[in-house]
Amino acid sequence: MRWALEIPSHIDLSALSYFLYRQGIPHRISEESGKQVLWTPGPEQGAQVVQVYEDWITGALKLNQAPPRRGPEIGKILGSIPWRIFPVTMTAIVLCLLLALFSRLGEDLQVIAHFTFVDFRIANGYIYFAHLTQTFAAQEYWRLLTPVFIHFGFLHLAFNLMMFYTIGGRIERHQGGLHMIGLIVLTGSLSNYAQYYFSDGVSLFGGLSGVIYGLLGYGMVREKIDKTFFMALPPAIYGFMIFWLILGYTDLLGSILGKMANSAHLGGLLSGMALGLIAGLFFKSRLSTEDKSS
Repeated sequence: MRWALEIPSHIDLSALSYFLYRQGIPHRISEESGKQVLWTPGPEQGAQVVQVYEDWITGALKLNQAPPRRGPEIGKILGSIPWRIFPVTMTAIVLCLLLALFSRLGEDLQVIAHFTFVDFRIANGYIYFAHLTQTFAAQEYWRLLTPVFIHFGFLHLAFNLMMFYTIGGRIERHQGGLHMIGLIVLTGSLSNYAQYYFSDGVSLFGGLSGVIYGLLGYGMVREKIDKTFFMALPPAIYGFMIFWLILGYTDLLGSILGKMANSAHLGGLLSGMALGLIAGLFFKSRLSTEDKSS
């Protein structure tokens, strides 16, 4: 940006700036040493700004008052969220966001200790995990599911929420909220257990990815059996997620993304495929029965 004009600080430049904006003249106004400095990308725009300012000051140019600035309208933002269309999907996303906020993206171990697959304590710099039987004895059954709401890092959170909204929203639109709740609970719990079982009881893991793979497997299988069910997902998404699953087992990205919950991914995918098979056969059978009765 180049210096174009220096103006006393007591002059309100909102109308001038608004006029320049409407004329498509890029500019920036800053305060330097008690004066207002108007900057432009180049000398041509600078000459235009100087001429407009002089015409305005001399009265040759009448400028309209700039409209009041509006900040982000929270009501409109919240209103644009499809709560009524995807209430379960959006509620799960909100829970992930809240836990990410209060746990500082998984850094606060005292917070996430209430949501991990089993409880743990920290002593002498080591983490000691409880056994799953102790979780059942304490009747902390929510732990079977709640790790899906824990996320470690912004990229982990953003990618999972984007994929969950894309896939989960389509399933909920087609099948409804109760069906979606069942899929989240079953694929989430089974993928969490798979990760716990194959990691020798080390339970510091989390994320929606197990559920996402579960929803992906569900849709992939059910679409093959039940022709009334159509996810309309681009084939590239299926290809990418399978590639990501295989890539996770190679540990090539371990130094960048940390240890991936590969067992949760595979467990979610297989459980989702099984549920898709059951649902596909059930709905296909019910549709055939209805056709015969009609």
